[in-house]
Amino acid sequence: GEMYRLMSPLLAFALMLAGSASAFQPGASVVPHRSLAASSSCALRPAPLALRMMQGGPPAAEAEAGPLTFTAEMRNKAMSLHTFSQAPKQGKQRDTRNTQMADWQTTKEDFLQFLVDNKVVYEAFEKAVKMPGLTAFENTGLERVAALDEDISTFTTKFGLKVPSHSVEAQNYADFIVSQAKTNPPVFVCHFYNYYFAHTAGGRMIGQKVMDQLLEGELIEFYKWKGDVKEILAEVKTRIDTVADGWSRAEKDASLDATPDTFMKSGLLLRTLVGKAKDRAARMNNKVTKKGEYITSLSPSTYTQLKKPWDV
Repeated sequence: GEMYRLMSPLLAFALMLAGSASAFQPGASVVPHRSLAASSSCALRPAPLALRMMQGGPPAAEAEAGPLTFTAEMRNKAMSLHTFSQAPKQGKQRDTRNTQMADWQTTKEDFLQFLVDNKVVYEAFEKAVKMPGLTAFENTGLERVAALDEDISTFTTKFGLKVPSHSVEAQNYADFIVSQAKTNPPVFVCHFYNYYFAHTAGGRMIGQKVMDQLLEGELIEFYKWKGDVKEILAEVKTRIDTVADGWSRAEKDASLDATPDTFMKSGLLLRTLVGKAKDRAARMNNKVTKKGEYITSLSPSTYTQLKKPWDV
C-alpha cells in the first residue's frame, strides 16, 4: 500500500543489491579492499533479489522452539513488510508496478551527501542513548559517528569535494529520534534496532556495491567494525531483549508497530542516493512515463528488457 511505497526505497535497494553478499566472508566485519581509483559516476546494476531479511539469517521462529525473544519479534515484523517477490516465505505486502529501471547512476557527491545525512542521524542516536533508561545501548561497538567523520574528511581531501549541508529529512529524523528517546523508549528502541542493523547487512551490501562501482572496491570506514560484527549484533540483541523484558505487552506492541515508520524515515535519507540515480538513468533512456515523481513505465528496448523489476 501507500506506506510500503514510501519506505520501499531502502528495502528494495538493499534487497536488489543482496546478490553481492558473497563478497563478505562468514564472520568477517569488513569487505575486501582494492585500490582507490574512482570515476565521477557509476552505474548500479541490480543483482538478484535476496530471500533474506536485511538483518540476515533464518527466520527466528524456525531457528528455535518456544517463545520468541523480542528481537525475534522485531525481525519477523520487519520481514512482513517485504513484498511476496522479495521474501516469498514471509513477505506479506502485495507487489506493485511502479519504478522499474535497469541502471541507476550515482556520483561521489551524492554518496558524500548520504554520508553527511547519516552522520546527523547517528549523532542523534549516540546522544539519545546517554539518557536515563537507555544507557544499556551505549558503547555497543556499532557506533558510526567517528567513522563517518573520517570518511567525510577523506572524500573532501581526496576528491576535492565540499561538505554539503545535511538534508531537511536527516534533521527531521534526528529530532524525532531524540524526542522519542525522551518520551517513548519502546519506539526509540525500534528505530535504534532497525537503523543500526540495516547498515550492517542490507546497507553494507549497498556500500559494497558503491565501493566496487564508484571507488573500485576501496572500503570506507563506515563499513568497518572493530571485531566480528555478527558477535556485536548478537550482544546488542541481548541488550535489547533484556530491556524489553521490563516492558508490558502493550509497550512491546507499540515498539513493533513503529517498524513501518523506521523504514519510511530511513528510506527518505536513501532517496538522496537512489532518487538522483534513478533520475539520471531516466534521462539517459529518455523514454519514460512518469506520474508525479514516480516513473511508471519504460518503452520496450534492449535497455529495458535487461532490467529486473523492483518497487521504488
